[in-house]
Amino acid sequence: MSRLTSAFSPIHNLKHLFSRPSANFSVIDGFRALSMMMILVFHSFTIYVVMNPNLELNQVIEEGGYLWSWVWNSDKSVDVFFVISGFLITGILLRQIDKLGHVKMGNFYARRFLRLSPVYYFVIMLYWILLGQMESSHTENLWANVLYVNNFIDYDSQAMNWTWTLAIEEQFYLLFPILLMGLMKYTGNPLRWMWVLFAFSFFVRWWVMWTDDWIFNTPQSVLAVDRDFHAHHFSVLYDNLYTRFGALLAGCIAGYYYQYHRSELATFFSSTIGKIFAWGNFAVLIALMIIPMISVRFDGYATLNVVYQVASRNIFSIAISVLIIASLEKGALSTGLNFLLGNRFWYPLAQLSYSMYLVHVVAISVVCSIVLAEIKANAALYVHWSTYEVVGVVFAASAFTTIFVAVIIYLLIERPIMNLRR
Repeated sequence: MSRLTSAFSPIHNLKHLFSRPSANFSVIDGFRALSMMMILVFHSFTIYVVMNPNLELNQVIEEGGYLWSWVWNSDKSVDVFFVISGFLITGILLRQIDKLGHVKMGNFYARRFLRLSPVYYFVIMLYWILLGQMESSHTENLWANVLYVNNFIDYDSQAMNWTWTLAIEEQFYLLFPILLMGLMKYTGNPLRWMWVLFAFSFFVRWWVMWTDDWIFNTPQSVLAVDRDFHAHHFSVLYDNLYTRFGALLAGCIAGYYYQYHRSELATFFSSTIGKIFAWGNFAVLIALMIIPMISVRFDGYATLNVVYQVASRNIFSIAISVLIIASLEKGALSTGLNFLLGNRFWYPLAQLSYSMYLVHVVAISVVCSIVLAEIKANAALYVHWSTYEVVGVVFAASAFTTIFVAVIIYLLIERPIMNLRR
């Protein structure tokens, strides 16, 4: 079988989908897959509520209380993706530097482009073909997606406005190898300067908020009721590299520690202080997932609102980074993480996560349209259904549809290109 034939073989690629290489970081696979499912939950709720003229998002949030607060914090799953990217990319770059003394920039950029772009451009083409006649699809701005600068456009004018994450990652991939090479070559302690830059990311978020009176003085609950404020907040604070690079750097710092300080990490995490530190970060992660800052009950805490928006994502990202490293060492927390997230069950979902992310919003929108039409046609049958029960159906149907489409894209486009770029 020729290399080209083998690369595009659906049967061969299906085996890849379920065969986890021994060198894989199994817990990272779990984090990636779980994060994708949580993004599906988050968008199932938000899209259904937005499309349903009888619902208001703030009412749904208040009805859910603390029990469902993790749903509204599930957008932090994107930060998990950023942490994982930073961790893995740093490892790749540092191993190349150790071997060659430098980064093969052309090779690195080409491999990153081939990893992200073929399937992305395919989905962009489908989006243009299927939704090109809809004014709200903003297909006239798809050029920005092709160039990975769609996050430079105002939220209300973006095409495929959930793909801002790809723009941030590609922009980071463009800059970070140059930065890392400079730190390795011209500073005696690259890790220290990475920590300085991470600390600077807090200042950047604070500065952006402080210079924007609307964001600085508005409680987060307004995001759920004021579409103009949501769009402004998204464009100013949410989807820019300079306000989100902290999560990527957290992963880079973890990758540097793992590459050059493994023995020290093993010693630290086996100590009492190290175990307390790891469990403490786990507690912080849980706390950040259950505190419903978007609820009106926090409207009166203006200072907390600012501090939370400045610091929460970076702190969350550090906590994820610590747990990734801790899972690679011995201990009760590591055993638990490997049992829950290192299970082979997560591996296929982790492999599909990129294609799933690209198509999930369209899948959810289609499912919501069908569900709302069904409820309207047979209102008496669903009169006793709660919003949360309906969204449960939306999530299940959307997850199935998303995974089904992602498998096709993975087998026919994503995996073949990965095979050929080796």
